[in-house]
Amino acid sequence: MMQTAISHLSLRRISLSLGLIRLRRIRLKRSAVSFGWALRFIAAVFLFSSVACGPPSDERQVKNAVGAFYDVYMTVHPSGVPTQEEQAEFNKVISAGLADLLNVAAGVEEDSFQATTLEGDVFTSLDEGAASYKILECEIQAPAACVVELSSAGNRKRPKLAWKDRVFVVREGERWVVDDIEFLGDGPLMHKGRLKDVLKQVIEEGKSPPGVSLPLFAAPRAAG
Repeated sequence: MMQTAISHLSLRRISLSLGLIRLRRIRLKRSAVSFGWALRFIAAVFLFSSVACGPPSDERQVKNAVGAFYDVYMTVHPSGVPTQEEQAEFNKVISAGLADLLNVAAGVEEDSFQATTLEGDVFTSLDEGAASYKILECEIQAPAACVVELSSAGNRKRPKLAWKDRVFVVREGERWVVDDIEFLGDGPLMHKGRLKDVLKQVIEEGKSPPGVSLPLFAAPRAAG
């Protein structure tokens, strides 16, 4: 009887041990499944983050290009057609076409029979130029452009002025660069027209004989 009881007890212990082993295996399988799902979830999150944080959209690149241009402008702040040295900075943020026009216009003014043909700021609607800027909105459909709010510094003799210009941007290779500027300022004595047209007029006037002057900017808008 004693031996039978011991045998039954040993069998129960063996059965219990086998049950525990099976339970552990089940838990391990469940843990492996849970771990696998966790890996898949992490991979999905990483993939989504990579897409969301990937290369910036064209609209963002256009806005960045306009911002880069005005950052250079605020640093250099040229009067009249930029000099060759000043152009070296602008050439980093403008199109090849605009760079060529600036280069030719600067050479024409230097070698021209005329006195300096263009004074004041050539990149904004105001002769005084801008002291600050804010990019309001950008459109990437051709022609890509941004509307920019600009303001002058102002002083005791002249109040601070604010206006808007439109900046056109083109893609050259892998980057966006500024190609032209439309002067939208509606204040008295503010420029009208577009930058490239003004530069072309500077070049034409430089070729004209002394005493012949062409209108560089379109006629100023009347007040009101």
